[in-house]
This record gives sequence, structure tokens and C-alpha cells, in this order.
Amino acid sequence: MKKITKNVSFGKLAMLANVFILGMFIISMVCLLNFDKVNVKLVHQTPAYESAFAYLRDVEKPRREAQANVDYYAHKLDTLKKQTPSTDKKKAKEHLEEINRTTLTLTEKEIALAKVDSAIAVQTMLFEAIQVPFNDLTNETASKKATFKIMLWITIMLFLVKVILFAAWNYRGLKNLRITSPWMKKSTAPLWAYLGWFIPVYNFIKPYAVFAEVYNETNFILLDKNILKTDKDTNSDFNLGLWWGLLLVSTLLISYILSSTFFGQGPMYLKLSHHGVAIAAIVFWALYLLQECILISKGVKMNHLLFENRSKVDPQ
Repeated sequence: MKKITKNVSFGKLAMLANVFILGMFIISMVCLLNFDKVNVKLVHQTPAYESAFAYLRDVEKPRREAQANVDYYAHKLDTLKKQTPSTDKKKAKEHLEEINRTTLTLTEKEIALAKVDSAIAVQTMLFEAIQVPFNDLTNETASKKATFKIMLWITIMLFLVKVILFAAWNYRGLKNLRITSPWMKKSTAPLWAYLGWFIPVYNFIKPYAVFAEVYNETNFILLDKNILKTDKDTNSDFNLGLWWGLLLVSTLLISYILSSTFFGQGPMYLKLSHHGVAIAAIVFWALYLLQECILISKGVKMNHLLFENRSKVDPQ
């Protein structure tokens, strides 16, 4: 016959993971602000860079036509010079005059091309004065963004580890309840402690439902068996709802606000205080993780009492 198991290690490990998650999240926010510091400069300088680049393209546009004119008249002059002079004096004179006109026109076109090249050289020099620091700023921005992404992915991985530890803790909690309470055998299957976190749509409510069931039913059994004389957590539904609300706000709403504030150029980027948003994000994550640790701590104590008094609650 299955026996009640002591289910405290996974709960304690989940609380420890929360400490690391908060630490890494704070580091991520610091890296995000470092990225934002240079990104703001980049965004500010981008219009000037784009304007200078567009003007350089405009200056370069006449060169193709000017070069085509030079090539045309150079080819024409070369062709004229290669022609055998006519023995007819009139035609020979006309041929010479055509060579002179073409030579003059070619000179004019070469002067025009030189003026275009000169304008391009000046504009290129002016553009490089903007391009070099802009490229340096772009590279620095990309580097700091990469650092932030590394810290963020470490935070996400820690969060996933915590979710697995939390799920394992609830899984064992549900199995204990199935042993102590016959009616729990028709309740939530223990496997949902894991699946609830990873199935789309279900993960908006199932993890909360599983934890609330484990938490409240364990508390009920302890009271029913007089292991606990009084219910010290009379606001369990509120506390559980607050925990889940803070989790959803922190993981969904705060993520959206951070993305829109730091990686967009819309109203949030322009109107919100970037430092204020980062601080608010840290506060919400700290409140969520703290509330979770408080609930896990209470759950661990209840499981300890359940295990220590297993002779009173285990049917066998």
C-alpha cells in the first residue's frame, strides 16, 4: 500500500530557485538599462544619419548621367579620329570641325563630371563624419543587447527549472492527498501538476487550480484530523489569487511593457520613464516571487505536519 511521503525538498528548492531568479532578473534589468542608454542615443542620431545618407545618394545620382555623357563623347571623338580624312577639302573641313566640336563638348562634360565627383567627395567626407560614430554606436548597442539577451535567457531557464521543481512538489502533494482522502482519487490527476504549465490556454489557470487544490485540501485534512486546532490562514483564497495575479502580471503584462518601452519607438518608448519601468518590473517580480515563497513555506509546513502525523491520516 502506498504511504504518505515527506514532500519538503522540492518546495524548498523551488524557494531557493526564486532567490536566484530574482537576482538574475535584477541583473537583466541592469543590462537592459545599459542597452537603453546607448540605444536612446542611437535612436536620436538615426534621423540625422538617414538624412545624410539620403542626401549622399541624391548627390551621387547625377554622376551616372555625367559619366555616360563623357563616355559617349569620348567614344564619338575616338571614332571621328579613326576615320580616314576625305580628299574633298569641304568634307575634310567639316570633319575637322566636328572633331573640334566633339573635343570641346567632351571637355565640358568632363568638367561637369569633375564637379559632380567633387561634390560627392565633399558629401562623402561629411557623411563619414556622421557614419563612423553612428556605426560605433550601432555596434555598442548590439553588444549590450546581446549581453541583456544572455542574462534574460539565463533568467528564463532558471524560471523553467523552478516551474519543474514547483510542479514536482505539487505532484507529490496530490499523490499524498489521494492516499489520505478517498474523495481526492476522483479529483485532479497528479500529472496535471506538470502538464498544466505547458499546455497552451490551460496554463492560464491550471497551475493555479492544482496548487490551490493541494494547499486548501492539505489544510482541510490537518484541521479535520485535529492536527491543526485552528485555521491560521483564513485568507488562503485571497493569498492564492494574489499569487497567481502577480505571476500573470509579471510574466505577461510586464514583459509586454518592457518590450514596448525598450525595443519599440511608440508611445510607451516616448512617454514612459525607462528607469521607472525597469524598477516597476523588478518590484512586481519581487512581489510575485515573495508571495510564492510565502505560500510554498506554508505548504511545506503543512506537508511536514501531515508526514509527522501520518498515523492519524493514513488509512493504513
